[in-house]
Amino acid sequence: MTTGATAADIVIVGGGIYGTSLAFELGSRGYSVILLEAHEIASGASGGPGERGVRANGRDIRELPVVSQSIERWQRFEAEIEGGVGYRRVGGLQVYDVPYGYREHEIRGRMEAQAAIQTQLGTPTSVLTREEVLEKEPEMTRNVIGGLYCPNDGVGDHTFATRQFAAAAERTGVTIRTMARVVEIIKQGSAAKAVRLENGEVITVGSKLFLLCNAGVAKLLAPILNPHEVPHVWNLMPQMMYVTNPENRKVNHLLSHVHRRLAVKQLPDGTMMLSGGVSVTHENGRVAQGSLSSTAINLTDAISTLPFLDRSEFLKVDATRVETVALDAIPVIGQPEAAENVYFGYAWSGHGFAISLGFTELFADWVESGRKPSELEPFSPARFTLASTASRSAELQAMALSA
Repeated sequence: MTTGATAADIVIVGGGIYGTSLAFELGSRGYSVILLEAHEIASGASGGPGERGVRANGRDIRELPVVSQSIERWQRFEAEIEGGVGYRRVGGLQVYDVPYGYREHEIRGRMEAQAAIQTQLGTPTSVLTREEVLEKEPEMTRNVIGGLYCPNDGVGDHTFATRQFAAAAERTGVTIRTMARVVEIIKQGSAAKAVRLENGEVITVGSKLFLLCNAGVAKLLAPILNPHEVPHVWNLMPQMMYVTNPENRKVNHLLSHVHRRLAVKQLPDGTMMLSGGVSVTHENGRVAQGSLSSTAINLTDAISTLPFLDRSEFLKVDATRVETVALDAIPVIGQPEAAENVYFGYAWSGHGFAISLGFTELFADWVESGRKPSELEPFSPARFTLASTASRSAELQAMALSA
């Protein structure tokens, strides 16, 4: 992955799951593609130990059409790509209790509404009683009142998947260059004509440039965005904990809790992975302070949900992967006004792995048709501007008058 190619029809910046799966998709469609990665493949948010959830359960409803498309593709590529992509369909279970200050009928109403909307938007979802939850997960706390079950949810080895898509992309003819940090977009008129690497080398952009390098996107975009285009995002560093399972207890599904920042997965070797909780203090992409408070909060949530975890022992804590977050916790996808051939996607907000394959298929469709797929409209950065609101209001008024 160190070839010296210096031009391609499509240049992709970022060697995570978005960059590698888009490279594979475009390569499979016959495009000339170079992927540039600052370090090694899967060295950022798409890498690290354990597995990530591939879930629709509990998502923002704007993401549901894309995640439905993505989950089908995870299943497909697990079968089609040589060696698979590390995906396991185990089903997803999100449990509910009644926290202080809430009423049970409110919680049950939310469960029913969430299940109905998820099902209507492509994710079959069942409402389970307390007894049905405990039948599926006997180790669950008895304090739950029920849950939502999505049989198509699963988990994936994110590092393995990212590298598998990179290898598959290369088999289609894609060039992948690692240790190739992009530091500048070179414009000519209203288009990006090239990118400059940290070592001064210039890579020519034949047609289109995709910026998919997550925490690095904002810095590359800054010189070419107008002030009203700037999406205000920030970074966080999630913490993952890995603990033993000395009693050989079994967790059967991808587990989450609607009122706790918690995701639990049992890895193939029996290890329990606890994630989704409080992040840690970071600076320049590195842990800046100890994470004892984060550990205490996250462990309390996990033990309150699965009491047997109180008898586990620590294996390791990992907080080495920076994630980018938008205010409304859904991605930012668009094009700069001043560079018509540049496309960007970032601010995956800690849950982008699952929906990656849906988004990258839509990106490839965008390239091929020249028209932005309607499924991407909810993720436009224009949603953060008053102009977008005014335009949408005028559109709705016109529709009402014509009805």
